[in-house]
Amino acid sequence: MNSYLVGCEERREALYLDPGAEVDSVIGEARRRGLAIVRLVGTHAHIDHAEGVAEAKEKLGAPYWLHEAELANLRRMPEAARMYGFPPPEVPEVDGFLVPGETLEVGALRFEIRLTDGHAPGNVTLYRPGAGGEPGHAFVGDVLFAGSVGRTDLHMGDPAALLRSIRTQLLTLPPDTVVHPGHGPETTIGREKAANPFCQPGAERLFA
Repeated sequence: MNSYLVGCEERREALYLDPGAEVDSVIGEARRRGLAIVRLVGTHAHIDHAEGVAEAKEKLGAPYWLHEAELANLRRMPEAARMYGFPPPEVPEVDGFLVPGETLEVGALRFEIRLTDGHAPGNVTLYRPGAGGEPGHAFVGDVLFAGSVGRTDLHMGDPAALLRSIRTQLLTLPPDTVVHPGHGPETTIGREKAANPFCQPGAERLFA
């Protein structure tokens, strides 16, 4: 699972996106870069993306923000841990909700909040448009991967919603937009639009 440290060089503030199992590594990287983590953000609340939130909150004193529709997945983490044979993590408190259509700021950086549900009911994408010839960036959680998409057979997954989210919220972004997924390598919107089978017309049949 990919966690992300998203920092503003101008004001030296950062988001810690999807705190998983490597909390100390991410905190250490922030300190090496001279960044203060001011907010924890979840693209969604499956256990691999949220098991480290309570630890990160304790060590950083930073608030945790999540889409309200993910509260059920967050509260199911102990149950999920038992299913996978893991020690159950502490379920953290949520300090604020991510609202699609609004913006999220860290330092001088501003991100659009987009609902990209289907893998999880409250999976959000944080999108920063490009400027000055530089590409935009989209942190998409588990909705879109390089060459694939997130699972829809988990609790509250929805294949139709997933494809709708990809088509309306992601493939409409500029093709040079860099996609930072929750698993695997980064890619671009243009690359996925051209080659990802789930981004082609008739992709519904792939879920049959």
